[in-house]
Amino acid sequence: MKYLRSFLAALVCGFALQTGALAQEAAPAPSPAVAEMQAIVAKIQTKMRAGQVTAATLAPEIAEFDALVAKYPDKTDENANIAMMRAMLYLQVLDDEATGKALLQTIVSDYAGTKSVAQAERILQSLTPEAKAAARAEAEAQEAKAAALIGAPAPALDFDWSSEPGLKSLADLKGKVVVLDFWATWCGPCIRAFPKIREEVAHFAGSPVVVLGVTSLQGRVHGVEPRPIDTKGDAAKEYALTAEFMKLKEMTWPVAFSQQQVFNPDYVVRGIPHLAILAPDGTVRHNALNPHDPEADVVGKVTAILKEFGLPLPKE
Repeated sequence: MKYLRSFLAALVCGFALQTGALAQEAAPAPSPAVAEMQAIVAKIQTKMRAGQVTAATLAPEIAEFDALVAKYPDKTDENANIAMMRAMLYLQVLDDEATGKALLQTIVSDYAGTKSVAQAERILQSLTPEAKAAARAEAEAQEAKAAALIGAPAPALDFDWSSEPGLKSLADLKGKVVVLDFWATWCGPCIRAFPKIREEVAHFAGSPVVVLGVTSLQGRVHGVEPRPIDTKGDAAKEYALTAEFMKLKEMTWPVAFSQQQVFNPDYVVRGIPHLAILAPDGTVRHNALNPHDPEADVVGKVTAILKEFGLPLPKE
């Protein structure tokens, strides 16, 4: 099931962006339906962070979702999106495939003509035994590729813009321990990791350690204004807005736009945030770390590499 869950995670991310864009493009403030859905989702996220993820602990939110779908019966794209989010709650959070599939099939039958129907059909197709087997094989191949990177030279990264003057490529950082953080302004989990990253940057101040936020042109910048700012075809505008974003979010580490996509296949970046840690000799020591996972232990891993290469450790 973990292979399917990683596939569905990408769909959830895309759906969340679609919902956010719908709310932001339709009006300066979310519609009542979207606002109510966002409030329910916020409660679920709070319980998830506390490890309260069962049908029993989420029963109040499930009931709220059911009531919300019933409250807005019109077969619009917006209401179909709410029904889709409810289905994804069962599939992605509760790992209840039977209920999730039933809700997706309801979307297909009850919301004909909406954009969510095609999405529901794609997810249903992904839940067939054949699709699961293919997804599992693909995930295993990607995991093998990620494992093969460990100890190998780090794949090249070429930068078109960096907040650090003179930084043109990853090769410019050789000789230091480098923590690559693949991220984007639209990625909520990336932004929620900023306080932890800020602490790590402060911890290694004075040591030859660089935390580098790696992104690529996205065609929009979130988090500077209430609505995303369109930057399609205007790289200079996206760079300038990202610099503004960095100040607003108190990013104390440099950011670089790579010519390679942020979902970089060389580093097997299938979701963000995604961390990779490189040794001073330019080899990959750790990859596919999630900054929200305590087992990532960036401080411990970086400290071990500093000791191995006899480099200065941070002052206690």
